[in-house]
Amino acid sequence: MNNKATKALSSCIYLLAVGSIAAGTVSCKGHLFNKEAVISGVIRNLDDKQLLLLQEESDSADTISVKADGTFRYRFAVEGPSGTYLLYIPETSTPVYLYVRKGARIRIRFDANEPGQPPTLRGNVANECEIVRRMNEAFSGDDPEEIARMSFPEYRKKLMDEYTAVVKLLKKVKDRKFAESALKELTARRDYNLYCYRASYKLYVAPEGDVEDAMFWDFARNIDLNDIANARSGLTELVLVWDMQSAHIERSDLNVLKELARRVSNQEVLDCLSGECMYSALLNETAVESLEETYALFTRICRDTATLQDMEQAYESKITAIRKFGPGKELLDLEMEDRNGTKVNLSSLKGKVRYVDVGASGGGPCRYEMQFLEELAQRYEGDDRLEIVSLSIDTDREAWLQTAMPDRPGWKQYLATPQSRQVLEEEYSITAIPRFMLFDGHNRIIDIHAPSPSDEEEIDRMLQEWLGPDGNSTAKRQP
Repeated sequence: MNNKATKALSSCIYLLAVGSIAAGTVSCKGHLFNKEAVISGVIRNLDDKQLLLLQEESDSADTISVKADGTFRYRFAVEGPSGTYLLYIPETSTPVYLYVRKGARIRIRFDANEPGQPPTLRGNVANECEIVRRMNEAFSGDDPEEIARMSFPEYRKKLMDEYTAVVKLLKKVKDRKFAESALKELTARRDYNLYCYRASYKLYVAPEGDVEDAMFWDFARNIDLNDIANARSGLTELVLVWDMQSAHIERSDLNVLKELARRVSNQEVLDCLSGECMYSALLNETAVESLEETYALFTRICRDTATLQDMEQAYESKITAIRKFGPGKELLDLEMEDRNGTKVNLSSLKGKVRYVDVGASGGGPCRYEMQFLEELAQRYEGDDRLEIVSLSIDTDREAWLQTAMPDRPGWKQYLATPQSRQVLEEEYSITAIPRFMLFDGHNRIIDIHAPSPSDEEEIDRMLQEWLGPDGNSTAKRQP
């Protein structure tokens, strides 16, 4: 797997925020000039004429087309507060961090033949973009094993040097509101990374022990778990989790909620982190009883009305899905059409483990995952125990045919019928794509929220767990 690409994609979630952002749109008609942002530039020697624009705190991504001469121009309305975007160049796995506000004008120059050279940015927010880039690259997390080889004073000096360099850049920014917000986030991210020293030490130096350096504990004792900036940076949860590990408390969303209720009093922090814990439980929990207990505690901790309403709906859907689509349950069949129009049922592929990719031809996230799906198909090429199924929910058959990958042994392209699209949405609760599902060789569910192909380590682990030594895929039996 391309680690650089994975790290870049993770950055769209890990982006160091300087405020929230509004979703961009391709059309700018009807919006005032000062509400628009424009991203333009030239990218030389680019074969794949597509860029992805990812938005912080959003699962969506826009696709930007690059012309034959390498130029591109993208205008969109900024309705909400200023914030960060990630422009991603898939061909070279290059992330370009952007700070966007109303009236922002950003021009980018890059040569795809020189991927080691960072893109150059010009425009009226160029300084802010450079600060966001430095904040992300300097504080995106070092290799834990590398951290463990340092003493805490050495590691602290390294981070403080990077911190000081960004602070100097902030002093040059005229937008003081941006500078104040960025400094607060920068400090929280610095402290998060400093605390990561404990995790690295326990992982690689003393699994049954703990950090012995007094300087670390002087720092750790002064961490304010009631500071919302620490909650948003992930520091509060990091402290809770590693304190739980040292106390031999099982790590689970339920136990994190218990520690949160015991040690935090700021309701804003409680609302923020209890919502994150509940969201994690909804994604990962497969036992009804455990999920019910977690949800009951969450509703006692959280007081934010919008979060409670959102989680209530998601919880009810998840409980229904577990009872109907939990591991070991019979798959709900899907009718598909191949590129020749021949109808095939998913259940007819019985005898093989099936990894199903549900997507569409025009989506940025779907396009991003496709490169990793192709790598997955190459890794398992010739393995008759596995069938990879790309199932498009496109309503335009011709558009699907133009963009569908070629069929190959072990990986086929299909189009969902109208009835199957309805089943996917209403029964499998697919409201966002891409979605990946895994079924065993006996038409039973393994996971309808399987790891994505870009998560190479996790999907390979799961596939190896379920691929049997024979063609019937019986390595692991369903409960």
